Amino acid sequence: GLGPGATIPSSQSGNTALNQTGDIRLELNAEYRFPIWSFFEGATFVDAGNVWLYNDVDNETPEGLFEIDEFHKQIATGTGLGLRLNLDFLILRVDAAVPLYKPWLAQSNRWDFDSINVFDSASRKENLQFHIAIGYPF
Repeated sequence: GLGPGATIPSSQSGNTALNQTGDIRLELNAEYRFPIWSFFEGATFVDAGNVWLYNDVDNETPEGLFEIDEFHKQIATGTGLGLRLNLDFLILRVDAAVPLYKPWLAQSNRWDFDSINVFDSASRKENLQFHIAIGYPF
């Protein structure tokens, strides 16, 4: 649901037809893994990145264009916790993550710590993301 650039995510804009791929991609990840018990591992992580358009051919998403003096303000950031089932030959991951920096919001509100409340159902619906995957992300 992110990008391109500062485009409002389709889940919040109501526009589900928006193509959210981009010509330019930037992704940064940091993950700390720790043993819990036997073949269970825990992880905490921080992710940052976004996608941008090199050209906006149809002029549909001007806020998605890559601009050298603006792109650093559009790098989204999120963090989370995960559980790993490490069987040596197979790794199953379950992650829960929340966004910290939302580039589609007004410049003064992009760091959005206040809206994260795991005890509020509306906040969980808007912010909490669950992911299930096989193998390590990197």
